[in-house]
Order: sequence, then C-alpha cells, then structure tokens
Amino acid sequence: MQTSAGLSTSGPAAALREDRTGVWNGPAPVGSTGRTQNGAETAATAVPQSEYLLLRSGANLPLVGFGTYKVDKADSVRCAIAEGYRHIDCASFYGNEETIGEGIAEFISQGHRSDLFITSKIWNDAHRPKLVRASCEKSIKDLGCEYLDLLLMHWPEAWEPDSGMPGKPDHTVTIQQTWEAMEELVDSGLVRHLGVSNFSVKQVEELLECARIKPVANQVELHPFLPQRKLVGVCARKGVHCIAFSPLGHSDPGVINDDVMKEVAQELGRTSAQVCLKWNVQRGVPVIPRSQNPKNIKANIDGIFDWVLPRAAKAKLDTLDSGIRKVQAEWHDWGDVEEGGASKPSKVLA
Repeated sequence: MQTSAGLSTSGPAAALREDRTGVWNGPAPVGSTGRTQNGAETAATAVPQSEYLLLRSGANLPLVGFGTYKVDKADSVRCAIAEGYRHIDCASFYGNEETIGEGIAEFISQGHRSDLFITSKIWNDAHRPKLVRASCEKSIKDLGCEYLDLLLMHWPEAWEPDSGMPGKPDHTVTIQQTWEAMEELVDSGLVRHLGVSNFSVKQVEELLECARIKPVANQVELHPFLPQRKLVGVCARKGVHCIAFSPLGHSDPGVINDDVMKEVAQELGRTSAQVCLKWNVQRGVPVIPRSQNPKNIKANIDGIFDWVLPRAAKAKLDTLDSGIRKVQAEWHDWGDVEEGGASKPSKVLA
C-alpha cells in the first residue's frame, strides 16, 4: 500500500495512519482540513513509522541512508551496513567510489546486492551523451555493483570536459539531451531509476515536461534551518521525492548545537542529531547523513523509526527556518525559490 505522500505502508514497521498533513507526516497543523491525531502534545512515544519511501516504480527507497562525501575508509561503509543502512549515496565527483566499492564488496558477494539501494551522480563536466554513459559505467565498475538503483544529475550545470573547478559552461549540450542519455542507461539495464540534484521547482517542472522516464528524486539540502517546504511539497505531488543531503547542516556545528535543537533533544531524551534527522524523516523525506565515527553512524539510524516528534517539538524547530544554505556553490545561481509551482497570493496580486 502507498500513501498519498508516497510512503510505503507494507512490512512490520509500517503503521502510518492516513492523514492530510501535506509533507509533514505528523500532527496536523492548526487550520488543517484534515483530522488531527490524538496525543499530538505527548512526548515522543513508540509509534512505528515506515522505514522506506515507495517510488513510482514500486521500489523501496530507505528513509535513512549513508552519505559518502569525503568518506575515505572502507570500514566506515562496512560499519554502516552492519548497523542497518541499505541506501549508499555516492557520486563520481567524490573521487572515492573504489573505496566505497571495497566497503560493500563482501555484502554483495554474500548475495545481498538486491538489499542495497546504491545511488551515484553525473558530474557537471560529463553532461555530453557519450560522457554520461562513460561516467555511469565507471561508477558501476568502481563500486562493483552491477547496476545503479538511482542515477542523479548532480547539478543543472553543464561544463566543458576537464575544464576545472568551476568549469567553463558547455553550450553544446542541454539538460534535455543529458537526460535522454541517462534514459538510455535505464533502457540498457545499467540504471533502475533516474533523478536530479540541486534542481529548483521550475527546473523540475521543465524536466517533467520533456522526460520520457520521469525523475523519482531531487536531492537537495534540507534541515530545520532550510526546510524548503514549497520545493518538497511541489515535487512530492509530482512524484519526485526530495532527498536531504547535509541533513545535519554540513560542516556547520551551529545546526545541531543550536539552543532550540538542544532543548527539544533534552525534552525527548534524544541527541540533537537524532532530532534533526527525525524532523525530515517524519515528513517523509529520506536523509543521507555522513560520518566516519562508528558511534555516530550507529546513533544516526538506531531506533529512529520507533518514536515521533510531537507537535510542540515541531513548532519549536519550525522557528529555526532562516532560509540560509550551509552548502554554497558560488558558481551556481539559485534563482527565485518561489518560481514554479503555485504562486504566492502576494505575487498574484502584485
């Protein structure tokens, strides 16, 4: 069974109740037209949540994955798998896919490839069709994984091959042409699903208009300081699920060390990191935290589906919304975040 938000309700851990709370899978906000949930103001009690997001294909995407940016130890990946992580998020740009491959090799050799959901990404200088295939094939070879469960276009930016960082704009190829080359990888069996990363609402809508194989994901920065509610909501309604990278605020310790975050964590008997991750997971947004500390790797997933954030806790975390990105790319123009989707009343009446 699949809810309107795309959450899988199959399996022993899936006890989600149908509601009308938009992209927040929790107590209905004041003014909601949906029914409220009993016990909304109680502490974080044991209310099992689905561990997966159901994609349009019927495949399950784990709600908690393991990020591999700057991971340079295969043992970190082995530790993540041992702790229950099944989504391994990679990218050619990270330059470590051989190391990640070492970390997943034993698990795959034991016949568990189908238990993993492996993601990789096409970097900006590989947008030309022939380079798209070459990049994908190299990622599969380095990872030793036979196929990719999800291939993302890392940025809506095309750079000339080997033109440095940042690269020179490549005007010989369009987003649509790159996407068509990615679709051919699905046709040939090298990739199961396609998606994008760092796309705006407008860019997702434009891609949906021309895509033969629709994107299932848009990986973007998401945490209480940058909730991007419109992006998450519009994408979800179109079958494109946002995945949260840097769900703990990237390298900014101010996110999990914020006084409000620590206050909520203390009230619920959790760590600030667990609260920060749960904030996304509870609204049906998969997270891919990164760590090489075995203690943190365990803490980021341990018991995360066994409790809920009550409405009072969510209200406090909502006050942290500042719209400030912790991951900056000086060469990328983020544009108007309100462009695309339904316009704000203030813009319609202006």
